[in-house]
Amino acid sequence: MDNFFAILDPDWWLNENNSALEMVDAILFLLLLIAVIYVLIYAIASLTRYRNPYPPAKRQQRFLVLFSVLKNGKQVIESINYFLDTQCYPRDKYDIAVAATQLNEEDLTTLLQMPVNIVVPDKDECTKTYAIQQVMERYSPKEYDAIVLFNSDNRVLPNALELFNNAYYSGCDAIQGHRMTENLDKPLAVLSAAMEEFNNRLFRKAHTKLGFSSALIGSGMMFDFEMFHRIAPRLKGDDLTTAIEIELLRENTYTEYMEETICYCKKTEDPSQYSRRRQRWMGIQIRNTWKAFWQLPLAFLQGKWDLCEKLLQWLMPSRVMLTIYVVACAIAFTYLDWTLSLKWYILLALLLFAYLMAMPEGEISKRLRKSMWTIPGALLKSVFSGGKRREKKGE
Repeated sequence: MDNFFAILDPDWWLNENNSALEMVDAILFLLLLIAVIYVLIYAIASLTRYRNPYPPAKRQQRFLVLFSVLKNGKQVIESINYFLDTQCYPRDKYDIAVAATQLNEEDLTTLLQMPVNIVVPDKDECTKTYAIQQVMERYSPKEYDAIVLFNSDNRVLPNALELFNNAYYSGCDAIQGHRMTENLDKPLAVLSAAMEEFNNRLFRKAHTKLGFSSALIGSGMMFDFEMFHRIAPRLKGDDLTTAIEIELLRENTYTEYMEETICYCKKTEDPSQYSRRRQRWMGIQIRNTWKAFWQLPLAFLQGKWDLCEKLLQWLMPSRVMLTIYVVACAIAFTYLDWTLSLKWYILLALLLFAYLMAMPEGEISKRLRKSMWTIPGALLKSVFSGGKRREKKGE
């Protein structure tokens, strides 16, 4: 413990008697300590109970409900039918649009017979971002009050639009709903669901409790229509979530999180698909880290604290990588110099304690505990299936 307090003393860093190993240990520890404290702060904030602060609205707004679909037309047809059958919001107060990409003729024909507006992008191969931009070009800025974005597999509670309407009437221009996993049959789906609930508690619920914007998640989102119409042409890249987040934060637009506005989705149970998604996610993380590195100083000088917090979040390692780094350092310094390793085990215990506080509740938590022993094997399978797929592609 003496070593732990010593590295917090500025004079310790000027001491020429410190070995190279001690200096490396101190630098790594301080960097990872910041990341662990960051997680711990939000884990504590996530324990507070959520209460909806928005009273019933005196006016019912006009919504454009947009479903984005890539190839899987039957899935979006089911989701739209479910939405039309269950939503308790007045039917004359919302329209449904579909950003239809790469759908077959049969599915397009079915959609044409439904009460929806279909927009087919002018490119055969395009990103979700581009497809949504194509939709927004078809409407004028004041045609609707707000827009709600869903994926093709999303199913929401019957009062979703009502809850969005109450918050919008109270002044919320950007809202992230509570996305949850519907299928919990396979280990990979359970793992994905658990990680998403961790993120819901840490980066959505806890962030708004401490006054910061909620992180977006790509669907179950509501935005002021005129505002979204304005920022849509500026969205860049294949990651819609990051593109919208950065534009909102640059404009100092606060994003609310509504925990009771539940939006169900389906997680992949196929190891190869899971591997591809993880690789895509890691690529996004690397790009975001570089963006944050260059943009954080300017955001700080401009006093955009919400944006600064988001950029700081992008600089942090993911929860999985953070755990791997701390465990690896604890093992390495135990082997190299056990006296340096004690603080690493304390840091690891602190990190695990934070994870326990942010542990998802309900059915997901039960399934996660039951699947704990099968998840490592499923992860290895996803890694090897991704590797085999790349080898075949190379041939």
